[in-house]
Amino acid sequence: MPPISDFSEQELLRAVVMGSPSALLVVQADRQVILWNPAAERLFGWAASDVVGREIPIPDDGAREESSRLFSGAFQGQDLVGIQVRRRHRDGHPLDVALSTVALHDTAGKVVAVLGAFEDVTARKAAEAELARQARMDDLTGLVNRQGLLEQLQQVQLSARRQMAVIAIDLDHFKQVNDAFGYPSGDELLGAFAERLLNSVRPDDVVARLEGAAFAVLMVGVDPSSLETVVGRLLKSLTESYQVGGQEVDINVTGGVALRYQREVPAEVLRRAGVALHYAKQVSRGSFQVLDEALDRAFQDRVELSTGLRGAAQRGELRLHYQPIVTATSGVTVGVEALVRWEHPERGLLSPDKFIPLAEETGSISAIGRWVLRQACTMLRDWTDSDPAAANLSMSVNLSVAQLQDRDLVNDVRAALDHSGLAPERLHLEVTESVLISDPASASRALGELRDLGVTLAIDDFGTGNSSLTALQRFPFQVLKIDRSFVSGIGTRAEDTTIVAATLALAHGLGLKVVAEGVETQAQADLLTEDGCEELQGFLFARPGPASVIRRLLGRTLRPDDDRPQPAQQLSA
Repeated sequence: MPPISDFSEQELLRAVVMGSPSALLVVQADRQVILWNPAAERLFGWAASDVVGREIPIPDDGAREESSRLFSGAFQGQDLVGIQVRRRHRDGHPLDVALSTVALHDTAGKVVAVLGAFEDVTARKAAEAELARQARMDDLTGLVNRQGLLEQLQQVQLSARRQMAVIAIDLDHFKQVNDAFGYPSGDELLGAFAERLLNSVRPDDVVARLEGAAFAVLMVGVDPSSLETVVGRLLKSLTESYQVGGQEVDINVTGGVALRYQREVPAEVLRRAGVALHYAKQVSRGSFQVLDEALDRAFQDRVELSTGLRGAAQRGELRLHYQPIVTATSGVTVGVEALVRWEHPERGLLSPDKFIPLAEETGSISAIGRWVLRQACTMLRDWTDSDPAAANLSMSVNLSVAQLQDRDLVNDVRAALDHSGLAPERLHLEVTESVLISDPASASRALGELRDLGVTLAIDDFGTGNSSLTALQRFPFQVLKIDRSFVSGIGTRAEDTTIVAATLALAHGLGLKVVAEGVETQAQADLLTEDGCEELQGFLFARPGPASVIRRLLGRTLRPDDDRPQPAQQLSA
């Protein structure tokens, strides 16, 4: 092969131009083409012999005008780099191309021609468009997805001032369909549901699948006064039977409705529809909820509390209050129940009902439970070391369903006992019947392991659940606590008096010690004592209070006629 120095510059330039994969052309100031390389022939379909000596062949008037403008700018020294334009092949099909230009000067520096380089980006543009479509569409149902719905909301808001609403819709218990018939049948149901939903709305409404079995409808031009009627009719049409895997399946749907506020961003109205759906599921599945400002504020309040609750123990915001438990015959304090409070930096001292359910929902309850266990055991150990009256005192701590499901619970209890040096039997762990019913397998495992650890187990709020006797038979309890709802009625309501007497007889027959909660009057205390109830707890003796107050009551006989300090006047329950 001869050395490159044997080739002239013209020959080398010609080889580069003719072999270039880019479509190259050179246009003179009079707009005549003087160069059209093979790549240009392949890209546009015109042979060089058809083009050279003529203007660039552009069949589309709009594209011709755009090309003229771009090349005019190039002749004025405005080089272009990668400008994407739409052109047509000789046979008429469209092309997306990227255009770059370079001005060619004579020896005097005058622009005499422009080199244009075209790159075919049709396939790339098509791939980008498909990716954009996929980003807005749900493959299973063919509906727009969440992103597509947000874009539609944005367009409607920009183009019209009519009232609009978003309806969030969820198929109740859809997981059961997957479990019973398999995922293909579940997908079949979703497809059928989407089709029926499309056929049930107005032509201008937008239907979307958000995720899983969650759908949404954007209604434009709705009348707020008739909105509930429209939504009720829509949801009813969706609950008729479906054919899935050759079988007839009935489903219920729950809805949440939010009207769009003025100047509200699309994501916000969709969020509020989701909040409405959340409330509807809590109140009554198979119905719908229209979100008003009060409900939305309540939800935002829950979100703020949930955010603050994470890390509350680590920030030192949790407090323990204690309520004495006394012997029925003597009134001497024999135990205390630990009740957690949250010292919120802005809202003050919050009682458990304000945040424990939220902690269970959000998963914060395990961290809170560990803190309560350690603090309660340590406090009883401190009282025992400093006051002989606390030598035989017990400490009661409540357990939630989430804690019973936590595999680390037994280790957490063991760690709290080891850290404090407290004897296991002095720790009383209380669980409610509802906890046992919600997950009996986890409860049985956890309670068995805790009993082996040596702690005392108590069933709390006895009689309020649906399987009280089953709970006593199945789980290893040693203490039964009668719920305050029954205690409040003894002596005044015959049925409550009978229930309490029967419960005491049942518990004693099973060898269980009984504690009555919510004792507020001397008459209640007397009746319970006469029936053989061993221990009492309630405002009659002391309200929950911090350790500094409760400690003064240790070893005392707590009777209403005592001249002792009354923590009831200092503390909230």
